[in-house]
Amino acid sequence: MRFTPYLTCFASLAATAIGAWNNFTDLRPVLAPRYDVNKNSNMMPVKNISLYYTLGNSIDPLNSINIDLLTKKPAILLEAMGSVRQVACTPDGLTIAFNGTSAFNRALAIWPLYDTFYLVTNGLEGCDVQGQRGLYEVTFLIWEDVTNTVIARVTKRNLASVTDSMHVTFSHIQGTMQNSTRNITFDEPGINFASNFSLPKDQEIFSQAPSFTATAQDGYLSDAAIVRGFFSYDVPSAQLQNLWFDIDAAFIGDLSVIFNLSAPLDNNNYLFSPGEFFPSAIHVPEAFNLKPTLRWAVGADVGAVGPIYHNSNITTEINDGHAHIDFVNADNSHAVGWSPRLASAVETAEAATGHASPFIDFTIELALDVMDGLYNTTGGITARPQFVNELNVAQSQTRVRKANRMIWPRNVTCTNGFELRSAFNFSVNAYVAGSWEKTLYNTTVPIADECYRF
Repeated sequence: MRFTPYLTCFASLAATAIGAWNNFTDLRPVLAPRYDVNKNSNMMPVKNISLYYTLGNSIDPLNSINIDLLTKKPAILLEAMGSVRQVACTPDGLTIAFNGTSAFNRALAIWPLYDTFYLVTNGLEGCDVQGQRGLYEVTFLIWEDVTNTVIARVTKRNLASVTDSMHVTFSHIQGTMQNSTRNITFDEPGINFASNFSLPKDQEIFSQAPSFTATAQDGYLSDAAIVRGFFSYDVPSAQLQNLWFDIDAAFIGDLSVIFNLSAPLDNNNYLFSPGEFFPSAIHVPEAFNLKPTLRWAVGADVGAVGPIYHNSNITTEINDGHAHIDFVNADNSHAVGWSPRLASAVETAEAATGHASPFIDFTIELALDVMDGLYNTTGGITARPQFVNELNVAQSQTRVRKANRMIWPRNVTCTNGFELRSAFNFSVNAYVAGSWEKTLYNTTVPIADECYRF
């Protein structure tokens, strides 16, 4: 049988540089923008408080995580009081020094009106491990007017014990950037992370003894993602009331696979995972832990009634993928964008009726742990570009079930040779583990339907 190549190209791909934002370990508390330290009202205990966290000392709302708490008892955020000169921890409790007599007298007039309330520190006073806020329930106050100081006898509390509800907004965290080449970059508000994988040349990626092997001649995978989100959690009922993420994604997948079948092969789906990438978790002590994962897989739908030697090369680029994933209500999940660009090539040296359809899976997964295990959930999206190739040899008496992608009628009839029909399918699926799975986007683009003579 003669060697038969064809090439179809929808777009050429340019080399791109990447910025990788993957280190969130320097997350620390900062004062939320809603507070004006010059306002006397911040001295008043209230049940609604906002806790901000960011990398570095920025209070830019696009560069922070915001936690809004409804507390069981009124609370005071000490860092929001500009009239406080110093906060110190002692074996007896918290010592709060005011910067003047008027501020001291104002606190003296307000705080004793409450049977008890919470004082919130920001980790800079030496009361807690750096980067952690402290929550203290006041049981008694000692006023020292000579030094404009109050000593609060306190009991340390954890976040879950003082909270009725928690609302968390993920906006923008940006770490250090490392430059490389041929990759994807984002520089927008959101939690940013990226990864790259290269497959060794001529690596066998899956097989079925004794008659089938699939070898990756080349493989390069690059991705980047931006994540924003929100969740609200009701502590007394231990119920997650809201949880959604907006994911912006881009990736490049470049894959060349040789399918070598020396005998008939029943239809099957094969999968090879070249690796996973784990950016550092986004962790606010006692509040939540968000662990992102980027995962790649290379697979194929393969089956034939006889020998096949077939090489598929697919290069896919997605620059504008956007998905909204509602963990609580799947019906609110949707996707926009995801406009794939494709360069593809096929070479068939030996044909039998069957199919050899490689695909690449790119998964962005987010695992959320609320309040040290009170609630856990995992979900994400998987994007799959697939190069669907169906071969039909004239006068074949047996037909293997094809990959379920071909949806347009034939336009050729082969009487002395084989027909090669190709299409590009792209899908985006969202899921929440153990709860639901939903297709957000799916498209099939016919590429070729050609007849080649023996």
